[in-house]
Amino acid sequence: MKIQRLKMVPVIIVAASLMLPSGGRGDSGIGERDMMKMKEIVVTGTKTDKLLGEVPVETVLITREEIEESNARSVAALLRQVPGFNFSQQNDLTGSMGYKNTIRGLNVEARYLLVLVDGQRVFSGYHSGGMSSAGFSHNVNIVPVTLIERIEIVKGPGSALYGSDAVVGVLNIITRQPSEETRVSAGGGYGSFEVGGMDYLGTRPKNTSRYRYDAYAAVSGRISKDIKGMVSFSHEANEGTHAAPYDIYRNYVHGRLEMALADNLVLNAGAEYTIWEEEDDISGDSKKETAPRLYLNADYRIAPLHNLRFKAYYQNLDADFRDPLYGDQKADVSYSDAEIQYTGSVLRNHLVTAGVEYLRESFDTGIVVDKKIVTTSAYVQDEWSLMNGRLVMIPGIRFDDNDVYGQEWNPKFSAMFAFGEDSRIRASVGRSFKAPSALITSAEPINHIVQWVFSNPDLKPERSVTWQIGLEQGFFDRRVRLSTTYYHTSVRDMINYAATGDIWLGLPVLTHENMNEATIQGIEASADIFIAGELGLHLNYAYTDARNSMTDERLIDTPEHSFNAMLDYSGPAHDWGGAITFGYSSDQHNLIFAPTASPKTEPFTSVGVNVWKEVVDGGRLTVQVDNLFDEELKGSDTIYAGRSFMARLDFEL
Repeated sequence: MKIQRLKMVPVIIVAASLMLPSGGRGDSGIGERDMMKMKEIVVTGTKTDKLLGEVPVETVLITREEIEESNARSVAALLRQVPGFNFSQQNDLTGSMGYKNTIRGLNVEARYLLVLVDGQRVFSGYHSGGMSSAGFSHNVNIVPVTLIERIEIVKGPGSALYGSDAVVGVLNIITRQPSEETRVSAGGGYGSFEVGGMDYLGTRPKNTSRYRYDAYAAVSGRISKDIKGMVSFSHEANEGTHAAPYDIYRNYVHGRLEMALADNLVLNAGAEYTIWEEEDDISGDSKKETAPRLYLNADYRIAPLHNLRFKAYYQNLDADFRDPLYGDQKADVSYSDAEIQYTGSVLRNHLVTAGVEYLRESFDTGIVVDKKIVTTSAYVQDEWSLMNGRLVMIPGIRFDDNDVYGQEWNPKFSAMFAFGEDSRIRASVGRSFKAPSALITSAEPINHIVQWVFSNPDLKPERSVTWQIGLEQGFFDRRVRLSTTYYHTSVRDMINYAATGDIWLGLPVLTHENMNEATIQGIEASADIFIAGELGLHLNYAYTDARNSMTDERLIDTPEHSFNAMLDYSGPAHDWGGAITFGYSSDQHNLIFAPTASPKTEPFTSVGVNVWKEVVDGGRLTVQVDNLFDEELKGSDTIYAGRSFMARLDFEL
């Protein structure tokens, strides 16, 4: 019955939009910006270049302009405005814990969402917002927002192109590109934030008023006729959301070259280096991570409408932790990857994409010793265009051969039909999987304070089937744009904790087993309403019915209802503007670790305000407040950031 009632959501949004004033056909402003956004090139959904307005796979794009005009200081904060993402308990701070983040009912840190940077699979440790060490965590805050060009989000099954982990979708963070002309940008911000709540052991924070700041600089431009390059640096620091204030910082250095070696050959090479550290002198808690990444991409145009692409990268993470609860931990983990992809036009109406990929994962930690996993993959996809491009059908399939977990075939079929200039319907069905991590299959016993967790080498990959259908409709010369999607996902062989009944060193013993199944269905709706000139209203709503199919209990950390709204304005001369944001999440079930924990996190609302002014040529002053009314996150077993203030000054010359 809830699904039936929520089918009225798009109708309600349409009715509300008809009551709002709209500009005439010749008005400029945010409406024109939206039309330009529809002409942006995206690549993640099909691994081929497509206009956003014409991509046949449901894709959400966050542009550089939207990043600059938002309150967000992290990728997690940006994703709060995307229906289906639940980051309501994620703090907007470098190094804060992100283990409660979910998308479509499934946990982000547990790798149900595949995270890419510039199209390449990445892992991350504490420095990106996760709670698990040694590169086994998987969160989204791996790149500072000041260095991001755009973010592409493809929701739905993604294993047909990307393999393991793309169960609920793919998040591709694309860093800033070298410019044609010399450009220099720099800036920084300083602010404070309050902390509240308590951790799962019942500890409440001390010194609740804390600071944060960041600074960055980048230079970009031509080095010679055929070479463009850029180098950037970012520094972030804060006092964290532990019970006591910590010293936490992250330094991020990134450089890249774009070389046109011939008319039909372009090389892109880059490197980055991250240092993350946090420490507390009183407790002796000290953690440090260093993470270099190197990559090389080559695009070779064999002939008109035929292209060959080669990608290779290497990523490493070294961790050295001294933790008063968990003891000393060290880790050396890495990815090595190479991929060759061919894209070509065949029989006029077909665009075929085929590729092979080799991925080698290496783990050497205090609890996982010298573990190596190799996956060899092949994939093929056909974009079949009919009715002068109004109907596009995309069948695809990928084969993965994992030397530990065996072989997986993952097919997918997508289709888009444009039944008007501003009307599109998109649908897809596909199979995805998630291979178990070495942390739960090969680790030595792990002490979780109140229990031991033993590994299980016999775990199978988790498998899912998802189908979804969505409608996108524009009204009033695209001054109102509505979209709604219904999806259904069934997951089997879900991995969860299981009690063994044993006692070891005085504590109960748990392990992991393929013991659960889940059914997740929901509706995601959004509306972009360009009221007049440069004034826009952006709304999104998500209903998520995520349940354990065996017990009919709701999955943890997932609200049934969430709603976000943003009203933004840019001055006619683009010399001032601002935004007001509102977010609401209904109650969420918690995973109980200790008797002091609450079974539910109560409904939560938050209001943010952001005002900016161009003070000099190329310079912008921004003042922002998050959680304006210092709303309490009641029932959560995390220490959270409450009201926060930030003042920024940014330049681009």
